[in-house]
Amino acid sequence: MENLKDALEYVVELKYDQEKIVMGYEGKEWYDAKEHDLRELEPRRYPEPLKLSSLTSLVGYIMKQLDETGTYKNLLIHVTDHDTVEVKTELDNQSKRRVLAVAKAISPKIRYEQFLDVESFNIMMQSNFIPNVDSDVVLSFASSIKIDKGAEVADNGISQVTTIKTGVSTLQLAKAPNPVTLKPYRTFQEVDQPESKFVFRINDNPGCALFEADGGIWRAEAKALIAEYLHTNLIVEQGDEAVKNITILA
Repeated sequence: MENLKDALEYVVELKYDQEKIVMGYEGKEWYDAKEHDLRELEPRRYPEPLKLSSLTSLVGYIMKQLDETGTYKNLLIHVTDHDTVEVKTELDNQSKRRVLAVAKAISPKIRYEQFLDVESFNIMMQSNFIPNVDSDVVLSFASSIKIDKGAEVADNGISQVTTIKTGVSTLQLAKAPNPVTLKPYRTFQEVDQPESKFVFRINDNPGCALFEADGGIWRAEAKALIAEYLHTNLIVEQGDEAVKNITILA
């Protein structure tokens, strides 16, 4: 900040809080809140970032940023989370980046770690999960649970055994499937939904619940899938020369 100090044209000391107003540096006003701590009095105000909800719209927006030479302006595409991507500019003369656009995936709110009645659980499974072998097994088991008055669910902490209906009037003991590999909707629709493991639990009501069991590894996989999609649609299809000034980070 020494060059800035040397370039000051004049300083006015305020009467009460003794802040110093600095005028005439690059057409801006600065104040000295503390010694050698210069801050812009009226920082430059940028428009709010464009808000998008899909990777398709994000790619379309970025392609509009082509300049007259047919190459992208300097842009940083940052996959900040499994459902969020930000498009940022290069650093300005104050070492700040401007966020141009933010894409936020629209995903259903899935009720994990909460016991639901059988009907609500079945609806959640069929509407919020991509069908696979394990989802079919879970649905079949949940739909067949029968808890008679006074009956209990046998539970050793790892597996559970309860009574299920196998026919019109036939009952038998069955072990709940665990762990199960499921594919819930939780990232952008343009990419494959990551699979992950869940613990399926039942209680005496009867109620059913799912508990995530992969330590959140699926988030890293989702971010990698998003970055791969953007790389394919912005770099592979457009050519390296067109996108030499674009960076994708996940």
